[in-house]
Amino acid sequence: MSTSATLEMIQTELHDIRDILHRLTLTSRQMVTEHPYIVRVPGVCGGRPIVAGTRISVRTIVERTRLGDPPDQIVVDYPPLTLAQVYDALSYYHEHQAKIDAEIAANEEALRWAMTRSAD
Repeated sequence: MSTSATLEMIQTELHDIRDILHRLTLTSRQMVTEHPYIVRVPGVCGGRPIVAGTRISVRTIVERTRLGDPPDQIVVDYPPLTLAQVYDALSYYHEHQAKIDAEIAANEEALRWAMTRSAD
């Protein structure tokens, strides 16, 4: 095998290794939960629980159901979601209800504050 062919092969392998390391780094930043579709990623949505591969939070799905939207409608309105992901988010909520309710309350308070500031 020629030197240039060997170097090309090594460069290809290094590129593949870099790609694998990059994917591992992204995966390792995710905090896995006991729910297959729910993760927490530092720096994404404040580290709050989201549907894996999206920026759609568990809080958003819960708020939509509180507004009367059934899971089927949420899937229609958020095309990247599947019904399984929506139900998993709701299951996660029921197991972590106090924490998600606190997020919802904080979000509502921030909205009220922003509304009063814009009215001034």
